[in-house]
Amino acid sequence: MRPGFEFRVPHVANPTANPWLPDYPNPADLRFNYYKLMNDAGAVGQPIAQAPSALNAPVVAVIGGGAAGMTAARELWRAGYKVMIFEASSRISGRLYTETAGPGLTAYEFGAMRMPFFNGSAGTAAQSTNCLLAYYLNQDQNYPATSNATYADLADFPNPGKTPGGTGIYMNNGAGPNDVYTSPTLIDWPDNGLPANADLQAIATKVDNFITLFTTYVASAYTGSDWDTVWQEIAQNYDKMSFSDLVFTPAVTTPGPNSWLGGFGMTDYESSLFYTIGAGDGSWGAFYAVGAMWFIRCVMFGFNSDLQLVSGLNDASTLPHYNDAGVTDNNGNPLTPPLFRGIQSLSELLFYLPPPGAGQSLYDATKATTLAAPKIHVNAPVTRIQKVTVNNVTGLQIHAGNSGTPTFVHYAIVTAPIWATQLSIEFDGFSNANDLPWQVTTAMAEQHLIASCKVFLPLTQAYWQDGASAIPQILVTDTFVQDAYGLSWSGQQNDAAILASYTWEDDALKLLAMNDQAVIQAVTAKLNDITTSTLNNSFAQYVDTSRQGQVFQWTMQPTYHGCAKLYRQRNWEQCYALMTYNQTYAASSHLYFAGESYGTEGGWTEPALRMALDAVMNLVNNSGGSFTNAGFSFANDYPGFMTGFTPDENYPQNNATA
Repeated sequence: MRPGFEFRVPHVANPTANPWLPDYPNPADLRFNYYKLMNDAGAVGQPIAQAPSALNAPVVAVIGGGAAGMTAARELWRAGYKVMIFEASSRISGRLYTETAGPGLTAYEFGAMRMPFFNGSAGTAAQSTNCLLAYYLNQDQNYPATSNATYADLADFPNPGKTPGGTGIYMNNGAGPNDVYTSPTLIDWPDNGLPANADLQAIATKVDNFITLFTTYVASAYTGSDWDTVWQEIAQNYDKMSFSDLVFTPAVTTPGPNSWLGGFGMTDYESSLFYTIGAGDGSWGAFYAVGAMWFIRCVMFGFNSDLQLVSGLNDASTLPHYNDAGVTDNNGNPLTPPLFRGIQSLSELLFYLPPPGAGQSLYDATKATTLAAPKIHVNAPVTRIQKVTVNNVTGLQIHAGNSGTPTFVHYAIVTAPIWATQLSIEFDGFSNANDLPWQVTTAMAEQHLIASCKVFLPLTQAYWQDGASAIPQILVTDTFVQDAYGLSWSGQQNDAAILASYTWEDDALKLLAMNDQAVIQAVTAKLNDITTSTLNNSFAQYVDTSRQGQVFQWTMQPTYHGCAKLYRQRNWEQCYALMTYNQTYAASSHLYFAGESYGTEGGWTEPALRMALDAVMNLVNNSGGSFTNAGFSFANDYPGFMTGFTPDENYPQNNATA
């Protein structure tokens, strides 16, 4: 999720008789009520499906132990499939990566940290009935209902302009836009207010006007029967645009014919400010080269609204295997003990806590000695997947780790990011026509993964909470540090930290040539220079030098090769080649893809969960399994992704030809 930008979208309840049509906001490309599917099953303590044979269940390899992998593995195991998890690294959770120094100490979110729940303010367990993230974190462990149910502790994420600790904007060495300030100035941006600068206010107004027009229009159409037509019209208009094009496209005040909704309507000067500092919310320059459709799918459909911080699971120390140094995979390799802290607690919940109606967790089930028991193997990168037929049974040979002997499975779900998959896994024996067409392999190679770097520093105190400092909780800058976020998990002194530099694309790549200590020193010095020159207050005095800061570059992680998928313009076909693979080719190939890399929305976790269930549901349907939810039919109620449509290439687009 890109830093900062957060706008509220209207909520529109589903007015139809179709219970499987979700409310708006929800993803644009597939309108399906995943929450209802999971919640209905959980309420009666059963899985969403059953494998075709209890005595000879199909074997499924799940490649990757992140949020998508754990979701797919857990739901298939519950349904009676034999599951084998292969994880390339030594830890589960993937890009849900909460690094802690131990129980109760400072936690750093190296990966996803701002969670969209599609509904409103945070702080309660009730939350949304509109997304899978809300189901798993807030409802899954309530079945059966108990007085001490487990749920996620949430808080509104301190986004720029939306935090009681205040936001300060520093640009042009403190001289501000157009050198308007005669002495170094930190522009004040009060909580739920506007930046104290007329030029930045003008930009914010243009962005807000466009988003309001767009979301009002799509909210009224989303639950209607003609949504596919509206969405195709929007794609015709915007798929060929970059985000930069959208910034310069003239604004309109009312929707035009064929769903023409204009753009931001910025001038060169306004665009340069938006590029470097945003609308007060942080630089958008790293995103100018991505497709306008990425921005539309993300911002207009709930993925940047009401973003929340997951502090962890309540009463974490009472949960199974909490800080248990004895947790291991099936080869005896140690696993990182679960602390149920931060967003990583989602993957730990899926693995270590029993699902509704089950007497044990997926992890505990791996300790059984029966042939049908699930397995997990860490430090086991998959290097080759070969389609074979053995004794008239079609399946896949999985080559993993250092073992010279492949494992035969009936099906496989690949959840590794697309670049890691392309660089690490050889696909052999698959038909180009029926199993793995060139459009899919090309999309894996060419879809863009964005670079991202985070620099965390421990603090002696959450200085913004007690009024002892004039330094705001958040700093938005045009310097190499970009944006800094003060964070506190519980208000305790040892919980305070600052995400001292949050950078993307070129700004992240600039730091690759420096070692971690040099980056930490440079970031600390720059933040200290900013606060000293503008507020005469030293930032460095609050840095806890007795504890180590952390630098995390996603581009340098060998099993990821990037942060998140942010595709370019004219990528409708490549996006759909990946999104529709499970419904189009998996029945023949026995191969399924799941995870954020195979979706299109602008957030990591929710798309990962949805694509995981998409793989599970198609696998159940293709393998002869059955769905258990009363009133649900896969053939009639699961809509599938739209196919057969491709936007034209006419460009530039304008309201006369839209």
